Amino acid sequence: MGEYIPPREENDLYILVTGANSGLGFSICCRLADEFLASRSSDETLTIIFTTRSARKAQDTRHQLERHLQSSNPSPSDAARVKFVSESVDLGDLLSVRKLSRKLIQTFPKLDSIILNAGIGGWSGLDWPKAIWGVLTDLIHQTTWPSYKLAPTGVLAARQTKEEEEPQLGSVFCANVFGHYMLAHNVVPLLKRANSPNGPGRIVWVSSIEATIKFFDVNDIQGLRTAAPYESSKALTDILALTSDLPSAAPWAVNSFLRSDAEKKITNDQTPSSIPSIHVSHPGICATSIVPLILPLAWAMVAAFYGARMLGSPWHTLSTYLGACAPVFLALSQQSELEATEAPYRQAGGGKLKWGSAASRWGQESVASTETEGWGHGGVVGMNVVDADRNRRRKRGATELTLEKKENFEELGRQCWKQMEDLRIKWEGILDQAENSAGDTNS
Repeated sequence: MGEYIPPREENDLYILVTGANSGLGFSICCRLADEFLASRSSDETLTIIFTTRSARKAQDTRHQLERHLQSSNPSPSDAARVKFVSESVDLGDLLSVRKLSRKLIQTFPKLDSIILNAGIGGWSGLDWPKAIWGVLTDLIHQTTWPSYKLAPTGVLAARQTKEEEEPQLGSVFCANVFGHYMLAHNVVPLLKRANSPNGPGRIVWVSSIEATIKFFDVNDIQGLRTAAPYESSKALTDILALTSDLPSAAPWAVNSFLRSDAEKKITNDQTPSSIPSIHVSHPGICATSIVPLILPLAWAMVAAFYGARMLGSPWHTLSTYLGACAPVFLALSQQSELEATEAPYRQAGGGKLKWGSAASRWGQESVASTETEGWGHGGVVGMNVVDADRNRRRKRGATELTLEKKENFEELGRQCWKQMEDLRIKWEGILDQAENSAGDTNS
């Protein structure tokens, strides 16, 4: 259960991780603790607030995290520098998201980073003949950008309120994007209290290497008409994050989403240094249970992933601990380190990057810029400016970014930000009305 934590010195860190009961989310929490103790001075502390969907899962996860911390054999004083606090939320339930947001505001003095990891795949199964043929004949490509996952179309989230005129919400869209979007906006006041040593508060989205704009239709932003709702939701995540600091998106991103409702009522001014920053990462290709498989098939999947890595794929991290490399880097790095990593792209006229967890043939991990359709490497037009990006194996059919493609991507970002803010404001009104109705009933 959550517990009250009194305000601490400004150099102590508070990081929120969603979906931490297993898989990548659990490994992100483990890696945050490990890297914090290895890199930060002894007068700093880290509080990891992790979310699960139930109190039972929360208790089990906390015990496992504490066991992981002890397994690294820290001194008692070091172990005391890391605290785990559990909270419950269902990101497909917007009233649950609102409840968590309020509790966080009341309980914690600030949030330095939030890692938006939780989500669902929404798949119903695999096209096995296509999967087997693809893996046997095109191993790297089909285990990195698979074409054989099956998903139903038009699956809706459960109703959010008792209002008769409630609009529809896509299940995958709500769990992967919109629930997080509402949560992030609601905790902006905590993110704005972040300061040294990490700089402004950070929103770190966990996307997927499978995300590509070919799966996304701006006229179907919830992915209700596509047979690839997961990939659509992750493409939307990329678009929102990569365009979040562009002038074209500012009326909805900086001036609305990243501003709390209280601030909007008080002033139109906003100090640039207080604006939270938005980042996007992906874990590479991890062997997880997001697609449930029986044990023999799960081992076959691991073998295929390992084979792809040995053949030169940079993205087959296999373990979720290696997959946690990029999101933890974005959440935990000091501001100067983050700026230095982005500097070559910014100096070449680029902007935000999609950072991925990568691994060598022998499992040596790294954080790598990921080429994104319509945005290239960090929005840099033309040739890649970083040697590692030029030498890394590319997706088949990838082409250099042109100015026209970049402008189209920026316009797509503007449209997505406008639609998302319109949807958020609409749902805030619906939830307000539902809560008021419930209050009248209980009084």
